[in-house]
Amino acid sequence: MQRVVMMLLVLGLCALAPTASADEAAQSRTILVDEGGSYEVAVHPDYVTVFYFPDKITKALASDPASYEVKAIGATSLAIRPLKPDAKPANLAIATESIKVSVVLSIAKDRGKALTQVTFKRADLEAELQRRIDDEVARRTAELEAKVAELKRSMDAELPKVVEGVVADRVLQRRERRTLNAIERNDDNVIVRVTDALYLGEDGYLVFEIQNRDKTPYRLASAQVLLAGKDKAGLVRLTSSAAETAGEGVIGVVPPRGRGTGVIVLRQIDALLGKSLTLVVTQPDGRGKIVVDRIVLK
Repeated sequence: MQRVVMMLLVLGLCALAPTASADEAAQSRTILVDEGGSYEVAVHPDYVTVFYFPDKITKALASDPASYEVKAIGATSLAIRPLKPDAKPANLAIATESIKVSVVLSIAKDRGKALTQVTFKRADLEAELQRRIDDEVARRTAELEAKVAELKRSMDAELPKVVEGVVADRVLQRRERRTLNAIERNDDNVIVRVTDALYLGEDGYLVFEIQNRDKTPYRLASAQVLLAGKDKAGLVRLTSSAAETAGEGVIGVVPPRGRGTGVIVLRQIDALLGKSLTLVVTQPDGRGKIVVDRIVLK
């Protein structure tokens, strides 16, 4: 369910995310203008630098027109080209219908540091645009979260019915119990008994018991059912009277002088009938290993 939630949220937010534009590429810069201001722009004789403005330009005055050529490109753009490779910094005063800026032009010593595109935007309009985007993202996120919550409620209501239906179908297909009597212990006097197997439909359930005669808890970390070296075990569960929780990497805990009962799901049980199986249980890091072999299901 968590993965479904994350996928829906990511898909919704991606639809709202702004895409990268040309003015964010290398050698470009976007300047947010808040009631005018002075800005430094490095240019280079090898390039023509273009200034873009949000509306019609009403004034463009250069303090050193002999060193920097300034030409209009349409109503809202200017092209700036240095005329001397050793030109000193100069000022360019620009006014549009909505903003006034002062740009200090200078020659970049490293041509890679020179700007080729500079976009001037009104800070208040950009802030309003960002606010609207944020509001829309919040709205869409809330909608997606509501849909996910409704989907979860629906699944929570329907899932038990689906599980009950699967179990019922398996019971009608086949329900058989086989008594087993395989037993083994380790050097710590922990005993494992394989007591019986239950067949429901195409799957089987191998039941085993762990009797812990040691003075320390037995923490079951792995339970494998091997056939010719390949693990056939599916889901593994263990219950016991242990007060402590299993913890990460541990299936269950059997307390000292206590017992625990486990079950292992075996898929496609017919393929395992009549063959010699081996149950291997271990604690974390392979400690306390117990091998119960010659388990034959019939």
